[in-house]
Amino acid sequence: MKLKRLLLLALLLYVHIYGIGQVQAENNLPAEDQSQIHNTETDVQEVEDDNDDDEDEIDNDDEFEPERQEESIFGLLDAPHNYVSQGVETMAKYMDIFFADEKIYQESTRSYARLTFQSIFDRYGDISNVGELRLKIDLPKTKKKLKLVIETETERGAQAGADGSSPITPAQTAEKTDFYAALQKTFKEKKGWNARSSLGMKIDAPLNPFLRYRLFRDTKLGLWKFHFSETLFWFKSTGVGTSTLFEFDRALGRKVLFRSSTNAIWEDNRDYYEFSHSFALFHELTDRRAVAYSVTVFGDSHPTVYATSYLARISYRQLIHKDWLFLEVRPEMLYERETNFDPEPSLTLQLEMVFGNKYL
Repeated sequence: MKLKRLLLLALLLYVHIYGIGQVQAENNLPAEDQSQIHNTETDVQEVEDDNDDDEDEIDNDDEFEPERQEESIFGLLDAPHNYVSQGVETMAKYMDIFFADEKIYQESTRSYARLTFQSIFDRYGDISNVGELRLKIDLPKTKKKLKLVIETETERGAQAGADGSSPITPAQTAEKTDFYAALQKTFKEKKGWNARSSLGMKIDAPLNPFLRYRLFRDTKLGLWKFHFSETLFWFKSTGVGTSTLFEFDRALGRKVLFRSSTNAIWEDNRDYYEFSHSFALFHELTDRRAVAYSVTVFGDSHPTVYATSYLARISYRQLIHKDWLFLEVRPEMLYERETNFDPEPSLTLQLEMVFGNKYL
């Protein structure tokens, strides 16, 4: 077990340090070298454009190739297939942006700030007030590859990163939050895969440094869109761990999106999984209003796989001022094993401000 921990930690350190070293190496090049690189990229682009022109000329000779002409008949299906595929991808991204899904902000490559204020009313009439901050800033002279990220988060949320985007219970929302600051490195996309690494610190006494590496991609599967992400993390206080997220999206018409999400988190110091699985329907009412319906089951894998709680939620969200001020109302019903699955209703009122939203 100690060997596994050391290997994971070594991997996280190597990826992050290697990435920062690449950025520094690029920035330290003399001006004439950078110009040469730029000119080389331009030359490569011109060659690619010439190749494209050649391909166009070849395509014009289809009349002399009967087999290729026959294949073009089936090409009539490309347009509706692409329309449906792009439709689910566009709708999924729109819903994630409108409902402020955490992975949208984590995977963003531009600066932004997001302030959230929540009031949670439980069945006894008690009120919990929660404030959250998300801030991502481009650092100068890094070609937008390094960013400073500051956020308030619970310990579990900081570990999971964007993989913690599955619904959480009202009690988890009201948990104590701390400030986390990190340098985030964005890696160049390769074969559809994207990656981010973070090296940071929990700003509290005692200081709690952490490393986090996130790998993710989106894939079209016919009428479905599949999103996968894997996060490796190390926190001084808890050790190494992993967080995995699977999402399947499908458009049901032009205004409705169906989503199935599965999230699992493993920590070395506990050596078992915490997981959640949810089904959700997102319905766009107008350009400024939308509603989401979801049911989620939470569970553990120790000593065997079993459910710890169930959550039913309705989220009504509206853009109430220009394009940056949102109001959200969330009535919820929670059923926990600890309370013999007795229903626990709650109501959350949320006000959210988003700055720099051109990154969307």
